[in-house]
Amino acid sequence: MGFVFAFVYQIFVGVATSLLSLPLTGNIQDLISGIEQIDSEHGLWFIAWWIISTIIITAIVILIVKNKKYLYPYKQEKNIDIPTKITPVTAIVIGSIISFMFFLIDLIIGSVVKINTPTDVQAIYQAAMNGDLGPFAISLFFSIIAGFVIIGVISKTTRVTKFTNDVDFTKITNIKKLLSKKSDGVTTSSDTVGLHPGALVHIGEKLVEKITFDQIEFDKVNFSHKTMETIDECLNTHEKSTVTWTNVIGIHDADVIHKIGEYYSIHDLIQSDIMNTELRPKIENHDDYFFIILKLPHILSNDLLFMEQISLVVGKNYVLSFQETSDDVFGSIRERLEKSVGKIRERKSDYLAYALSDALVDYYYVILEKIGTQSEELEEELMGNPSNKTLQTIHTLKREMVMLRKSIWPTREVIDGFERMQSKLIQESTRKYLRDVYNHTVQVMDNIEGLRDMIGGMLDTYLSSVSNKMNEVMKTLTIIASIFIPITFIAGIYGTNFSYVPELEWTGSYFVMLGVMGIIALVMLLWFKKKNWV
Repeated sequence: MGFVFAFVYQIFVGVATSLLSLPLTGNIQDLISGIEQIDSEHGLWFIAWWIISTIIITAIVILIVKNKKYLYPYKQEKNIDIPTKITPVTAIVIGSIISFMFFLIDLIIGSVVKINTPTDVQAIYQAAMNGDLGPFAISLFFSIIAGFVIIGVISKTTRVTKFTNDVDFTKITNIKKLLSKKSDGVTTSSDTVGLHPGALVHIGEKLVEKITFDQIEFDKVNFSHKTMETIDECLNTHEKSTVTWTNVIGIHDADVIHKIGEYYSIHDLIQSDIMNTELRPKIENHDDYFFIILKLPHILSNDLLFMEQISLVVGKNYVLSFQETSDDVFGSIRERLEKSVGKIRERKSDYLAYALSDALVDYYYVILEKIGTQSEELEEELMGNPSNKTLQTIHTLKREMVMLRKSIWPTREVIDGFERMQSKLIQESTRKYLRDVYNHTVQVMDNIEGLRDMIGGMLDTYLSSVSNKMNEVMKTLTIIASIFIPITFIAGIYGTNFSYVPELEWTGSYFVMLGVMGIIALVMLLWFKKKNWV
């Protein structure tokens, strides 16, 4: 690989030297020469070539490595892991190292060969012609080192991936930035391997900078609503007879979760689950409280679906809710509590937990309505003029429906378990309301399945539409070709080089031939029209 790189790059240097008529080296020596001659036109050419050559170095290296399967020694190589994406940092390191190595080889060859030549290739060639193979041996040694440097730097590119955005260099002519799926500082479940059970590690993306606390206390007569700055202000419910609902926005601070867990005697594993946003919806029953995880769908500003995790801890006279974002989906619940609408102020914490779960499930209707509207617009586009963007939208909707389906199916189990759970915290009067939430969950599932089937059919419609457009194009081209086949045949006959063609002597034979061609074309068009082909 090093030999291929050195050979190809020296060709570039040789061509540039011939075109610019300058003693270019293709390394940092060009920059030094350019700075020394900055006042002259040659100085600017030296600096420009140094910049261009560094870019060419990087491009050649990456292209060679990406296409290593075409190099015979590497066809079966399994011990070199070349990532599909190479970071800008890696590209800069490669270009800098190779450029410096060219500078070193120039110094070494210059000390061995006393020949005034503009390029290394010429120096090596002239020295070999004089019987001195030293520069050639130095070049071979350099090529081997270059190969190790190229492979070593690129194969370690994953070490710096988390610090830079990925750039796809597989298409050198169209370099574009790719948004990393894993943002900086995001922890995943794989990062917690080996930690002790109950370790408080936030898994997921940090969506709010500062954790905020919202607390509502109520009973049949009293109501108070406070927004607090610290968690210590919220830990005041043990001695109160009212029901307290504390909503925590932001789950990335382990100290906050630990303080809440200590105050309410929440198990360490539950505290850990609150900070893990990759869990599926579930419900767990404990002696003095029960724990619920639900998913809340959001449509982001870029029309992509995001599933927020909502955790609920329900005790005798308190409800704790944990949100990832500041989006207020519980505004209607707060309004009902403030205005004492219905029976919510007369009931206990289990009814409040039901109301929160019902609000989360009902929000699926809002998302499904938006996706349904988008699907209808997409159908009209499919019937009109579908494009590549249409196909991308279809695939995006399919992924979103998979995400919704993966969240709503376990949600049905959670609501069913909530209703059937044998707990002293759940009153019998609340269970019939939970059955209503269960019915809503089943209806959401039906809607999701319906939309999923419809969006799946859109892909077939898109392929059919594209195929029909292609058929129309092919039909038009075939009709044109069919019309010109007999005309071309006639023109071919009278375009032959035989010395005796009777019709060539007729007066007006040229116009007769054109007339016959026109009649043939007209007759064929009328026939095609009769067959409804045009």
